[in-house]
Order: sequence, then C-alpha cells, then structure tokens
Amino acid sequence: MNRLECQVTSCQHNQHSQCCLAGIQVDGPSAQEPSQTCCASYEERRQGGAQNAMGQNPTVETDIQCRVKGCAYNSQNRCEASSVCVGCCCGDVSSKSGTECQTFRNK
Repeated sequence: MNRLECQVTSCQHNQHSQCCLAGIQVDGPSAQEPSQTCCASYEERRQGGAQNAMGQNPTVETDIQCRVKGCAYNSQNRCEASSVCVGCCCGDVSSKSGTECQTFRNK
C-alpha cells in the first residue's frame, strides 16, 4: 500500500485530497517525465452527482498499479514509492490526460 495524496479536485473519487478507491492505476508506458503519465482511474466529477461514485470513504493508503515502465518506483507493475502525489498537468482537468503522477522519477 502507498500513501496517496490526490490534488485533482475535479475527480469523482477525490474527497479532501484523498482517494475513495482502494486502488488506482497510473499509465504512461513510455513516459520520460511526469506530464507523460496519468491516473487511469480518474473520473470527472458530475454535476449533481454523489461525492464519490463508489460510496466508499477516502483513505490515505491506496494500492497503486503502475504501467510506467521507466519509473524508478515501478516493480513488476506495482508502485513501491512510500508516498505518491497525483496532480494536474494542466489548469482545468476534465479527463485522465490532465492528470499526472508527480512522484514519477526516471530509472
């Protein structure tokens, strides 16, 4: 499990900088920098919708699947960083391509 901070306030699963999912997936197989990664678990918050789609409580401990081959923290498609931050790589995030793993480090 990883300690996860999520700065993507437009995500359906974000509550107070914590994720309501038990696990997320970070994509960007050939990424060379954070902006080339994304949170594949991102879902845009819907107007008038529930705070989170899963009905779960937020947690700081999350299982992170990692598909970023060049990341120093990737070990057999699992993130081994003790603390991970998912943030925005652009101002107005409305899709997963606007997110990034800010913890990414090249091997």
